[in-house]
Amino acid sequence: MQINRIYSLSFYRYGVNRAFLVLLFLVYSSLSQAQNLDLQPSASLTPTEVVDFQLTALKNVENGGIEATFRFASPANKKVTGPLSKFSGLFESEQYKPMLNHRGTEIKTVSNDGYTAELLAGVVDQSGDLHWYRFRLSRQQEAPFKNCWMTDAVMAVPHSGRSA
Repeated sequence: MQINRIYSLSFYRYGVNRAFLVLLFLVYSSLSQAQNLDLQPSASLTPTEVVDFQLTALKNVENGGIEATFRFASPANKKVTGPLSKFSGLFESEQYKPMLNHRGTEIKTVSNDGYTAELLAGVVDQSGDLHWYRFRLSRQQEAPFKNCWMTDAVMAVPHSGRSA
């Protein structure tokens, strides 16, 4: 985050040490991730924001993260993966289990033509292993989700290893 970097430089000028800044960032990150799991699909959200929300929700699985993630599954996706009890079971598999209570993520857009988008997400699991997932999203064309970006599919990319 650019804002954090700017504040960090100011803090160094005033003698605040790096350990304090790391602690401050971790507290801020935890607070921001623990809140707002009630977010709903909205036409104002970008594909990156949708994927970021879903991954943040899965990091906070004990606070209803799977249900929050399921809200952003497209109607077509829900026909295959739903109801919620069936969707929740997906995270018991070795393929998707690393997403639960993970330590961190990085998201990159692969493509976005305005109607469909594909994003690649790196997820660092609790053990420090890195897992890659390809998210496919589409902009919904019908009410009640008209113009909302929603997830059509998430596929594990065959690669895992130790995180840096």
